[in-house]
Amino acid sequence: MNEEARRTETIDSMASSMYDEEQSSFNFKNLFTMFILNWPWFLLSMFICICAALIYLRYTTPVYQVSEKMLVKDEQSSRRNHSLANMQDLGFISNSAGIDNEIEILQSTILAREAVKDLKLYVGYQSEGRIKDHLIYKTQPINVDLDPAHLSKMDETRAPIEMEIWKSGNAYKVIGKTYDAENGMAEKNFESSFTSLPATITTDAGVITFTRNQGNVWKNKDRSLKVTIKSPMLVAYSFAARTSVEPSSKMTSIAVITLKDQHPQRAIDYVKQLAVCYNRQANADKNEIALKTGEFINGRLEKINAELGATEGALESYKRSRGVTQLSLDASQTLQQQSAYSTKLSEANSQIQLLDYLREYVDNPANKYQLIPSNVGLTDNSSTHLISQYNAAVLDRNRLLKSASETAPQVMTLTSTLDELIASIRTALMQARRGADINRQGIAAQYSQYQNRVSNTPEQERILNQIGRQQEVKSGLYLMLLQKREENYISLAATADKGKLIDEPQYMGKVSPKSSVILLVALLLGLIIPFIFLYLGQLLRYRIEGHDDVARLTKLPILADIAVASESAKSDAGIVVHENKNDQIDEIFRGMRTNLQFTMKENDKVVLFTSSTSGEGKTFNAANLAVSFAILGKKVILVGLDIRKPALGRLFNIHDTEKGITNLLVKENVSWEQVNAQTVPSGVNKNLDLLFAGPIPPNPTELLARESLKQVIDLLREHYDYIILDTAPVGLVTDTLQIGHVADATIFVVRADYTPKANIGLINQLHDENKLPNMNIILNGVDMSKKKYGYYYGYGKYAKYGRYSSYGAYGYGQYGNYANSHYGNKDDESIKH
Repeated sequence: MNEEARRTETIDSMASSMYDEEQSSFNFKNLFTMFILNWPWFLLSMFICICAALIYLRYTTPVYQVSEKMLVKDEQSSRRNHSLANMQDLGFISNSAGIDNEIEILQSTILAREAVKDLKLYVGYQSEGRIKDHLIYKTQPINVDLDPAHLSKMDETRAPIEMEIWKSGNAYKVIGKTYDAENGMAEKNFESSFTSLPATITTDAGVITFTRNQGNVWKNKDRSLKVTIKSPMLVAYSFAARTSVEPSSKMTSIAVITLKDQHPQRAIDYVKQLAVCYNRQANADKNEIALKTGEFINGRLEKINAELGATEGALESYKRSRGVTQLSLDASQTLQQQSAYSTKLSEANSQIQLLDYLREYVDNPANKYQLIPSNVGLTDNSSTHLISQYNAAVLDRNRLLKSASETAPQVMTLTSTLDELIASIRTALMQARRGADINRQGIAAQYSQYQNRVSNTPEQERILNQIGRQQEVKSGLYLMLLQKREENYISLAATADKGKLIDEPQYMGKVSPKSSVILLVALLLGLIIPFIFLYLGQLLRYRIEGHDDVARLTKLPILADIAVASESAKSDAGIVVHENKNDQIDEIFRGMRTNLQFTMKENDKVVLFTSSTSGEGKTFNAANLAVSFAILGKKVILVGLDIRKPALGRLFNIHDTEKGITNLLVKENVSWEQVNAQTVPSGVNKNLDLLFAGPIPPNPTELLARESLKQVIDLLREHYDYIILDTAPVGLVTDTLQIGHVADATIFVVRADYTPKANIGLINQLHDENKLPNMNIILNGVDMSKKKYGYYYGYGKYAKYGRYSSYGAYGYGQYGNYANSHYGNKDDESIKH
């Protein structure tokens, strides 16, 4: 008993090892087999996918990429570079703060809108094609535009204008439509024609103008020109989304502008115009200070000019009324000192007036967050420095407001900075005013001292000096403002562009679609799609199809794969195994015979054949295995224990239904003479005898459970080398389980394309519960002519056996159908493919 247990454990271990090996090699082997056996489908799928990819590449509008480099000049950063050079070398500070702001401006939709309007990119042209329309840029025969007022309104309504233009001779016909955004984008159609260019059409959407595009002619007059006028802001959004701006490195202020567009020349023109618009905007920001300063100086010049005229008129009137023409000059030191302090007093008064003017300008609510005039001759360095910082912050805030709202964090930060600076400016101006007053009081005190010394000066001289002093103050201030105005005009005229293109826009080629990638994906899809369908097909099949299916579902040994035999390989009795022949079917049963002997012990003789359901070929395989053992010279008997549905006689073409094992099972004690009397020769081989089922009993299960069955088998063991038992399907009745205790080995027959995969679970359950001894499996009905199993049992090109496909189909119809069956009408051995 221990030896049998060890043997069973060894067989299970070998089967488990074979099962694990099958599982580990399943993926690659099955995929390769699937490809080899279905290569026409893979070839057709790859052909279709590649054709679809070529069609896609042919009619998909390509996208091109253009790139340019622009140097962004930053005066403040350049002034800091020298002092921070060492820290930059150590990696503590980068030059990215200034360039990051400029990158945001270059990517803003406001700047993109200016470029779109300058190039009129809001108007799109397409020529009619057979399958798809083709984009036209600069080569269209007609230029179309919309009046500026309605064009600006389109940014609010976002309603496009679509039209088609045909040319017939010298006449042009226009049919178009626009959309009324106020009425739910309702369509409004218009139609017009004209015979000469330029021409205009008045529509609900505005006045549309048509002009001739010089140097371009209407090439195909049979096809129309399609024109679309879109909102400049919508087009700007599109270009801004396809534009990327990045710094070339952290240590430079060079911006790399990249644009992806469907037309390379349009992309080149856009990036060039974007740089122009950027410089135009930057120059406008820089010139704003000079313009504000010029306005302030001109206003002061007008006021001082009027005051100076009044002073000179008063002097003229006084001299005329007094008859004074020239006053004698005092050569004394007193007069010199008086004159010197008089000059200082005039300068002090000028500074006080300037401070009063600036305080008045700063305190005016209308000038909040506006530029403060600078470089007007103010001598207070603190005030001048604060005004310069304030003006720089105002410019930065105004530039950010063009691409951000007032609530943006950066704008709010600058606003807070301006509030702090304006408070500091007021304080500085007030302190400067106090200092100027103190200075003037000191000068006035000194001047009074010297004036008292000349108290005897005639009244005329005193009055003339007063008038002359006023005239000198007004004249000096007037000359100073004239000088500052010229300097301001020079600064305005000398404004340089902030952005400089350091290289021409570079055409980077087509970026989409990528032909190599598309074709590679199409090729992969051509391989994957058939795999998916074939794999899903396998998942949806619920029947056993081949060796791999059985190997995946059970760990039991598979003794053989029985191929479909041809009619020429069978005898009249339906036996396919013949003596002195080397047909492939003979080799298969020889292999099964050898494998079975390896699984049996030395004294094992009884082999039980069963299946899960009828029609799987257990009787056919049991008979041919018995013939194979008989050809080997062994004494063999084939016992028909399927007493519910006997088929053994029909297989051997013997119609004796009186003799059989049921005649022995009803006896209490069975002798060898009684057994021998019920056996008949097979007529196929002298070493093979048959013991049919005999008359069909009314109680087959109870009859098989009698002790007489064991007596019969024991008697057969004494006179035969091998006893082959053909039993009923174990999945339908329990008769086979009653017979299992007298058998030494069990062969479970499953049939390809017939046995459900779920039935393998029954086989595993019987093995796990040890209800049948030494269980093995054979796969019956493998039709290699269908070439779907992916293996040839090792005989594919071996010697003269050829391929299984030469044997055709089973064709076991001669066995007939079971009669009076208790569990079905299918012939257990009638396998038809």
